[in-house]
Amino acid sequence: MPTRLPTLGREPRSRQKIASRGPSVLRDINLRSILQLLRVHNPCSCSDLARYSGLSAPTVATSVAQLEHMGLAKRLGKGFSSGGRPPRLLSFNETYGYVAGIAISEGHIRVGIADLAGQLLGESTGEIGEKSWPMAVVECMVSLLAALQESLRIPAKRLLAVGVAAPGITDVDAGLVVSVPSMPGWENVPLGRLLAEKIRVPVIVENDVNLAALGEHWYGIAQGEENFVFVHVGRGVGAGLFIDGRLRHGPEWTAGEIGYLMVSGSTVQAIRKTQVGELEAAIGTAGIERQWRELAAQNGAAGLEGLCGVEILDRAVEGDPLAQRIVDKISDHLAMVCSYLSLILNCSLIVLGGELGVHPALLQATSARLEGHDFAHPRLAITQLGTMAELKGALRLALEAAETALPPVNA
Repeated sequence: MPTRLPTLGREPRSRQKIASRGPSVLRDINLRSILQLLRVHNPCSCSDLARYSGLSAPTVATSVAQLEHMGLAKRLGKGFSSGGRPPRLLSFNETYGYVAGIAISEGHIRVGIADLAGQLLGESTGEIGEKSWPMAVVECMVSLLAALQESLRIPAKRLLAVGVAAPGITDVDAGLVVSVPSMPGWENVPLGRLLAEKIRVPVIVENDVNLAALGEHWYGIAQGEENFVFVHVGRGVGAGLFIDGRLRHGPEWTAGEIGYLMVSGSTVQAIRKTQVGELEAAIGTAGIERQWRELAAQNGAAGLEGLCGVEILDRAVEGDPLAQRIVDKISDHLAMVCSYLSLILNCSLIVLGGELGVHPALLQATSARLEGHDFAHPRLAITQLGTMAELKGALRLALEAAETALPPVNA
């Protein structure tokens, strides 16, 4: 799949308005446009770039020369010609710089580094354990990133941007983790600033489920899908909303926080950001394990009370009636949520992720409950990226941010 480089800012409405802002601004915009096209159509010739961009040949030649001078483009040999002079090919220099992605979960941190073509070069994982307070997590991220850079022999000055997948409600503009109920001390944590002060690199922080959706859109089963939802079911429960080709956050950054939805039979209660939501308590890992302990105690299943969530779902597949009762209950809740998402967003696809969401027992039971609907039964699929979805999304986020870290034309 070709690498795309999205434009992060809004484009001016006309070339006349651009020109009125000065020739250096126009040159910079032309250069970035040519750079994007070179990445998409890598490798290609100057005449190809002129045709794709609509710019004149001299303008393209000037931009290409600047990109070569900056080290972002390099000359290759001659290309194929059906007649006449063979074109000289250009290649995007994906090793000009690198980006890092970091994914935080309750138990561990995963770090990856990729080149500017998005190729993952290496990754590393570190355990958090009980040291999950904010500064301890920051120090762990810094240590893992430094060690990975050293092992890959990547100089600090070549790291252009870092994307971080954080659990809980996240204010992307402020780099702020607003709340993570399951992690102590994680309330209004300026994670972006804390990490950037340590590594001296631009840091972008985003909700982990949103980045799982982004990763799935670029590299997984949702490629080409402009309207889909990624639903994570694990220790936490949340959704990443990908609508009209982009992630949706809402003005208070809470779009997709489905873990706070009410479940059937519950009483109306105020939503508290520091407390686990009702849906998460019902179908998340802790909720499933609690239900199993209660059923095991009531039905004399001695010695089985300590099963984890995945093991409980495994027993349902094996025909255990107690485990099947739990699967029936949580699939009812999940099917209801999927229907509501489809009714509100009319999404064509719902991708399930998380340690429980990817389990065949939950997928099959939820799909069976949706099949009876006349509509509001979106296609369900399991993530193709598995546990890498959040990291892939974090790397994609960093790649998009890396454009702003490139030197301007007059540098």
